[in-house]
Amino acid sequence: MLVLSLAVVLTFLSFEIYRTGMIERYQNYAGDVIDCIARRADGDDLEQCIQTGKKSEAYEELQLLANDFKETHDLIYIYIVKPLKAEPPHNMMDVLAATTAWEREYEADTLTDLGVISDDMYPADVAAQYLARMDHDPTVTHFRNDTDFGHIYTAIRPLFNNAGDPIAVICGDVMVNDINNAAQKYILVAGLVSLVFSALVLVLINLWIGRRIANPLGRLQHSTSDFEEKCRMRADVSELTMEDPHIDTGDEIQALSDSVVSMVQDVQAYANDLLSKDNEILSMKEYVSKMDNLAYRDALTGAGNKAAYEKAAARLESDILAGSARFAIVMADLNYLKRINDTYGHDKGNEYLRGVCQLMREVFVDSPVFRVGGDEFVAIVQGEELKRCPQLIEELRRRAKETRENANLEPWQQISVACGYSSYDAGEDVATVFAHADAAMYEEKRLMHAER
Repeated sequence: MLVLSLAVVLTFLSFEIYRTGMIERYQNYAGDVIDCIARRADGDDLEQCIQTGKKSEAYEELQLLANDFKETHDLIYIYIVKPLKAEPPHNMMDVLAATTAWEREYEADTLTDLGVISDDMYPADVAAQYLARMDHDPTVTHFRNDTDFGHIYTAIRPLFNNAGDPIAVICGDVMVNDINNAAQKYILVAGLVSLVFSALVLVLINLWIGRRIANPLGRLQHSTSDFEEKCRMRADVSELTMEDPHIDTGDEIQALSDSVVSMVQDVQAYANDLLSKDNEILSMKEYVSKMDNLAYRDALTGAGNKAAYEKAAARLESDILAGSARFAIVMADLNYLKRINDTYGHDKGNEYLRGVCQLMREVFVDSPVFRVGGDEFVAIVQGEELKRCPQLIEELRRRAKETRENANLEPWQQISVACGYSSYDAGEDVATVFAHADAAMYEEKRLMHAER
């Protein structure tokens, strides 16, 4: 009786360890999916769609991406909603819901759409969970949601516009039943092993039964115990294998051994499939990151482009609203670019542009540099370099002057640049600081031409 009790305790202990691990993996898996989709969402465009109820081209692209994830990954729901209030009715607005081809073919009448406001689908306690995530934290959190459709684990995070304000929440749901079914398969294996092991202890009194049963069950018990230990120690999926005990008795014990080995192989195949999908999501994240980098990079100079500057300016506006803004804007305008282009060709003009960009990067080491016009560059100065901004501008002027005085350099290597800067003062916005820096730069350009 003691042996049987210990076996039952160990079985349920290993079940709980396995089930907890599966829940954690599913949560991370769902979180990675919605995080990847969120990175592709254009917050300002989506906010406009919510306000007008009209779908944009970017909205349709986001719909296709969400549909693709639902087709290829094990999530029961992927959707975006805007919480309106906690108490029903009319407490939730549908923004976007991923669908499969089968759902669009056979359940088209039941699908939600942009701007649909629910009646009483979301109870107050559930709606409050969604409403609480209309915050400024981009990390993914999870909560259990017991609905009419079943028990669900929901991964959730907010979506933001370019000003950093939350506009809606994106969610990914997995069914608790799916996790429990996998865990039940595991406990079935452990339970069968425990029963066989207990039977072995009871039949040891009979030598013939011992010779017929004890040895095969001992090999099976050794293989399954080793597998159970790997599960308990959270071994790598590639190591979650069970040694085949090679039982060839032609009876129920062989059938049990074959079933156990087959079930373990199914569990490993399922885990490998989950890891493969994790890798697909990682690849998608890397691709999105690469596309983001290309979208915000000036192809000629390698500096940030105008879109990158506008994105950085939006972050500065958020800092201004939060009362934490400390920055200066440096404007640099390249002189005589047209002369270089007309005299030596556009290839040399391009080299002239790359030269001034490289010089700004060497002077403003810790500050991002952007090309905002044909021959205009901007540096956003913060942190330690903000204290030394006037000295750094003087260094930029000095180094540019050294190139002009170096007779060994070609004309397109002799840099002539007008600079101006302005520091942020309370009550200003980014556009005002930019305008002041631009005016200072043009004043220096005027003086430079007056000297010539």
